[in-house]
Amino acid sequence: MGDARYHEQGPGDLVPGRGSGLIELLESRDGQLTILELVDGTTLRSFNIAYGRDYGEEREHFTLNISPSIDGEVVEFLSSGDVKAAVDPATTNVLYRRLES
Repeated sequence: MGDARYHEQGPGDLVPGRGSGLIELLESRDGQLTILELVDGTTLRSFNIAYGRDYGEEREHFTLNISPSIDGEVVEFLSSGDVKAAVDPATTNVLYRRLES
């Protein structure tokens, strides 16, 4: 798991976990539709996220479409480890792909 930015989460401020690249991408696209391909083969639509990381956990957790809520869109709680890829539906470009297993 070679993420050079990874830090163990202890008490205090949130530090980058193994999913920090995904979190940064989704934060930067705030309001723009991003399709998330999950490791179980399903896909979800993301317009925004609220995120955090629990003490001792390697990966961030986040909630889709909650801040603000979006009429008709699913609100879903995930781990960054659940996401295999993030795709821009307007261009079909893969914006993020999880490298480690």
